[in-house]
Amino acid sequence: MGVKEIKVGLLTISGLVVAYFGFNYLKGNSLINKGNTYYSTYSDVAGLHVGSRVVINGFPVGKVKTISFHNDGSGKLLVEFVVIDEDIKLPINTTAQVLNTDLFGSKAINIIYGNSSTYAVSGDTLISAEAKGMLSEMEGKIKPYEEKFGRIMDNMDTLLSSVKITIHSVNLLLEKERKDIGEITSNVVSITDNLEDNNEKISNTLANLSNISDSLSQVDIKRILENADKAVADMAAAMEKINNGTGTMGKLMNDSTLYVNLNQSAMDLDVLLKDLKENPRRYVHVSVFGKNKEDKKDKESDK
Repeated sequence: MGVKEIKVGLLTISGLVVAYFGFNYLKGNSLINKGNTYYSTYSDVAGLHVGSRVVINGFPVGKVKTISFHNDGSGKLLVEFVVIDEDIKLPINTTAQVLNTDLFGSKAINIIYGNSSTYAVSGDTLISAEAKGMLSEMEGKIKPYEEKFGRIMDNMDTLLSSVKITIHSVNLLLEKERKDIGEITSNVVSITDNLEDNNEKISNTLANLSNISDSLSQVDIKRILENADKAVADMAAAMEKINNGTGTMGKLMNDSTLYVNLNQSAMDLDVLLKDLKENPRRYVHVSVFGKNKEDKKDKESDK
């Protein structure tokens, strides 16, 4: 065997060793550090198999080594799994739960830390928890959203009720407005008809107003106002004279003597006229043939 063949053989063996270690490293196995081995028992592993991952908070820390029936004849399954990192200490009341890792049914063992101050050692059996069904897990995740959705639906029902009430009110308002608009339209049509029927009269009225406006525009308003102002001034001057006692009217209004004399004259004239009416012969003497006896009697009676 030559040197060349020896070199090829060594390179092949080295490659196989590196591939083996690399494959186990990628799978989470460690040939240098064996880790701690734990056990758990399940009535149903729900698809868990050798090589399934062991995770803590979703981080892979080991794998399932073996799955076998328990030797106590109970029919339960005994699962052996390893936690590779020996520095990871598990409390004695830690739970090993079978976990659904995806929607395709992949399983893993989920390590749930306990609160005990006593730690489990390699070879101990941990508390087991059956895998939750996919529907149960989904229900648990969906339940908070379901409650929120329920509240949203309640709010939607309230909103829809308010919208229905509003729409009903709007319909009533529109119905009332529709009647009012119909009456207004009828009135407008009636007014239009009246305007059309009286179009000629309206035209004549407008023409008359136009003529009156033209006539007023031709009137010498300034001259009329000046004459009115002069008349008012003359009236004011006359009233001033009357108040001052100037002229006949002023004296009559302000001098009581003239009034008394005129009143006395009127009374005397009234007495005179009354006596003239009662005794006309005393003032008028008409005789064709001379005085008669009646005249003599009158004279004697006057004596």
